[in-house]
Amino acid sequence: LKAGGRWPAPENDRLLRAARGEPVDRAPKWMMRQAGRYLPEYRYVLQRSDFFTVCGTPALAAELTLQPLRRYPSLDSMIIFSDILVIPVAMGMPCRMEPSSGPKFDWALRSPEDMARLDMSPDVDAALAHVFDAIFWTRQRSENAVPTIGFSGAPWTLMGYMVEGGASRSFDAAKKWLYLHPEASRRLLTALRDVVVRYLISQYDAGAPLLQVFDTNCGELPPEIYEEFMVADLKFIAAEVKRRRPHALLSIFPKDGELATFNDSAYDVVGVSWKTSPTQARRDVPDKTLQGNLDPHVLFADGAEIARRAQHMVREFGVDRYICNLGHGMLPTHPVEGPERFIAAVDAMKREDFPTPGSRTERVGASCPVPFCPVNAVSTAFRSIAPS
Repeated sequence: LKAGGRWPAPENDRLLRAARGEPVDRAPKWMMRQAGRYLPEYRYVLQRSDFFTVCGTPALAAELTLQPLRRYPSLDSMIIFSDILVIPVAMGMPCRMEPSSGPKFDWALRSPEDMARLDMSPDVDAALAHVFDAIFWTRQRSENAVPTIGFSGAPWTLMGYMVEGGASRSFDAAKKWLYLHPEASRRLLTALRDVVVRYLISQYDAGAPLLQVFDTNCGELPPEIYEEFMVADLKFIAAEVKRRRPHALLSIFPKDGELATFNDSAYDVVGVSWKTSPTQARRDVPDKTLQGNLDPHVLFADGAEIARRAQHMVREFGVDRYICNLGHGMLPTHPVEGPERFIAAVDAMKREDFPTPGSRTERVGASCPVPFCPVNAVSTAFRSIAPS
């Protein structure tokens, strides 16, 4: 991989073709946070182990990554089960998951002096080896049926959690920190940028051909401030990963931000939240594959309404240069039938429904079901393919 090679293509490479802008027979689809609390099999695992222990145990993380593909076998991708906050943890900020309030760090960045407590350049391959093992094992366990997406939080989103000390509705302290301590903010953001680059490269090397950068807090800032502090680092991440791994595919999700900012970037895919229309997104980012953007709350509706709205969305985006997804993540209270109806509606939309002069239909292999692996047999199941 360092010499410019690549992993063999998955049996179903529809998602990767779409990310590269190649023709596909239908829009590929997956769902952000598709391995989550709405699944009873997920809850079964989490009842027996805490969240960050599961993230840190490759066999369990791989098990949760595989669960959505078993339940919805026509998904075109998996996304590795992990959390964006593993990077601050690797930098020296222990974190736990509180059932009622979400992630909580043992301490927070209250002032620039607290940055001295951080390891600003951690050994990523050692500290986050469990993530890379989980990606490799997932790929092997699925027999490379579909791609496994790797991901990272963006520097600003990570900084927000680090300053707040955990989850926040408004990220007021982080925004205040940015204005009060601009130089310290830039030092922290640059350090996070460099860690993210190393983290994404190692995920690619472990077997994740597409890497997504989540900037969930993008829309919390005025566009000019985001441009001043964040955009250059985000563009550097994509350019540097591609410089070192030319075949890697990169996706950015600047939630509720100005998408046009990334049309001249090295990202292959730009994510769209439900607050931006497909027409506007195509106008703002004409040269990229787009991903999104169904309001997750649609999945609470009846089957006919889910199908109507999902298919309307696909018609607006079109089949080419498009990855069908939600505008944000799955919710813990979603019924399992919601994704099933969403997936069936998208699968029913074929290229023939979108005639394009001169286009050609590519035959893409279908994803195959993955057999269930009982939780008490997870370690045994993965042991045979664990790297020595």
